[in-house]
Amino acid sequence: MFLLLVACGEKTTPLAGRYYTGSLFGKPYFIDAVGDSVDYTSGIDSIVRAFEEAFDVNNSASIISQINAYTRRDSVFRFNDSSKVFGMVFDLTRDMNLASQQYYDPTMGPLRRAWIVANSGGLPEPNLDSIYNFVGFDGAKLDLNEMYDSSNRYIESQVRKSDPRIEADFALIAAALAIDHMGEYLKNAGVKQYRIRYGKQILTYGSAVDSLNIISLGVAQDSTDQTLRLQNLAFSSRNNLDKPGMIDPTYGYPVENEMVYVAVAAPTMVEASVFSETFMMMGLEKAGEYYNVNPETRVQSFMFYMSDSTLHSASTVGFDDMLIAPDSTEVAE
Repeated sequence: MFLLLVACGEKTTPLAGRYYTGSLFGKPYFIDAVGDSVDYTSGIDSIVRAFEEAFDVNNSASIISQINAYTRRDSVFRFNDSSKVFGMVFDLTRDMNLASQQYYDPTMGPLRRAWIVANSGGLPEPNLDSIYNFVGFDGAKLDLNEMYDSSNRYIESQVRKSDPRIEADFALIAAALAIDHMGEYLKNAGVKQYRIRYGKQILTYGSAVDSLNIISLGVAQDSTDQTLRLQNLAFSSRNNLDKPGMIDPTYGYPVENEMVYVAVAAPTMVEASVFSETFMMMGLEKAGEYYNVNPETRVQSFMFYMSDSTLHSASTVGFDDMLIAPDSTEVAE
């Protein structure tokens, strides 16, 4: 347990808090919780366990690994989704696939591997037409049905694959939703404020300690980096180093565009994670089209891109409002 001092006039009031850390899909997370000294480790661990049991592609016993390995054409793959985690992530993936103009697609693994093989073998490109026969997040190719009895009691879940070569990796949304669930769990437990850090993703809630809401954009990687005040929002960023692992699902090629850096702030970690990756793949023009089509969106963004060999920036008004003037405050560690 730790104590944070919160200024209150000329006095300081100690706030009880806790610090949690663990691993989610092989990557560490860190939680600063303020305003409650209760130990919520077991609850956080149960969230991690539920999502990893369903979506850890590195665990052959996970539900998604069993689905990916399923090769029968004459039947569906049946499983028990007692935590309802698989159904939640599958439905969210369908929503995010549509919202991102299908740029977010969890079935690109075979295409990604094919490009690695082609490049290592000196080939100009893989046989994209043959691979496109079984990739693409399409209900006709990969479909989930949840079965209920006449009393509306859950029986089982069924996944149908139109081709045994179909595989999916839902880890991006699964990890993001797990972080969102951790936040909701702590909030519902009465925690006054928290900050959850997971790689280049951050989720915040509350305002008791302002420094917990001040984060770095992660562009300069030093004290000169721009900061923003992120309150009750999620943040995620991508940069050029993330591009080699991205495949543009619209035509099957590795992503090559003008984008250098993308940061997104959104109401949920799922939205922030999906759109930071989506905008990086889309490029500036199509990212702009997203905002034209969705004028009421709460997804705010900041981007660096190259044009005429010069670095330029673009941002939404909402994101600009969160930026902090240099030297006005310090970034919390």
